[in-house]
Amino acid sequence: MTAFIVHGWRYLRRRGLKATVRTMIHRFIYGLHKFVVYRTCLAGPPAADHVRDIMFRLATPADLDHLAEFERYGLGTSQRAYVNDDQDWLFVACHGDRIVATRRYSRDVPPGSLMSRVLQLEPRQVWSADAFCLPEYRNQGLNRHFGIFTMRFLASQGYTEEFGVIVATNIPSLRSVLHRGSQFVYFVSYSRLLFYERLRVSKEVPTELTRDG
Repeated sequence: MTAFIVHGWRYLRRRGLKATVRTMIHRFIYGLHKFVVYRTCLAGPPAADHVRDIMFRLATPADLDHLAEFERYGLGTSQRAYVNDDQDWLFVACHGDRIVATRRYSRDVPPGSLMSRVLQLEPRQVWSADAFCLPEYRNQGLNRHFGIFTMRFLASQGYTEEFGVIVATNIPSLRSVLHRGSQFVYFVSYSRLLFYERLRVSKEVPTELTRDG
């Protein structure tokens, strides 16, 4: 119970009241979710630190103070907290002085989360905690190049594999990770209605989700 209160308070501070209430409803009152867990090998050929005139880098302290444009999407303040408190890695894609995309990785699956009941990371594995691109920069190939850059950076730090989760209905993101050479390892189905809870984890991912394009 103490751990639950601690995790809940941290989530509230980082994500705000609205997001916290929505999460609590989905977890403890009513929820129906389907996810795909993927695994990616981080090693590979060198990756460019840019695509066109958009540059990629590990976020600097100055970058953490220039995430105001992401606040409307529930990010910004939370990203700074994860970096400062948990030592997560935050990468930024910059178009001139403007940060247009971020990717965050953690050394652990979020404690107390649904996914923490499905997967535990080994020492050389990382968790893909968050990836976001401003709407006007989507569908331009940015995320694919940005993702490969972050993968190679983490490989250079001695990490070997990345795990992450994608909502099963998010077909574009599922195809994007397949294009990066990822493998789908689990299909997770979760339902909740008050005191009734059902969590199913299968290694059989529905065929329609495994088609690359």
